[in-house]
Amino acid sequence: MISVTENPVGKTYEALLDFLFETCDTFQLVVRTDILKYEHAFQDLNEWFGDSFIEVLEQHEWPSTNLFDDTAKVYYFKTTSEAKDKLLERSNSLYDWSLPDSPEDLCFFKDDEAYLSVSSELEEIYLYPTSDEEVAKIKNIDGLKTVEISF
Repeated sequence: MISVTENPVGKTYEALLDFLFETCDTFQLVVRTDILKYEHAFQDLNEWFGDSFIEVLEQHEWPSTNLFDDTAKVYYFKTTSEAKDKLLERSNSLYDWSLPDSPEDLCFFKDDEAYLSVSSELEEIYLYPTSDEEVAKIKNIDGLKTVEISF
């Protein structure tokens, strides 16, 4: 596991997204409906990403969060070039994906397993590479500050 110790911004964010879109199959964004003022926010989120939209589910848990008794709307998307363009159009960093201005907790998946987990609120970012080659590519992203964590 790799911890990203500083929010990737600008060109570093773009390079990280390039890597994630090459490596991962899907990504998600979350709209917290347990916080009443956001209950009806971003209802057109599926439309933002057009044909990349897969589904929206009511969930109490996703890679960076567990709400226990409450739920949120978790939107899933395919990693297409159009989806990447939309992410770049709406944000300049991973922590930009945070309420109230945007859906939160941008996370990526490879083969249905969490690959990038982000908690914008807690300012935590973790990567779960599946090969030494992927670790090397992550370490070569210019400006990306990381620490490897082993258990």
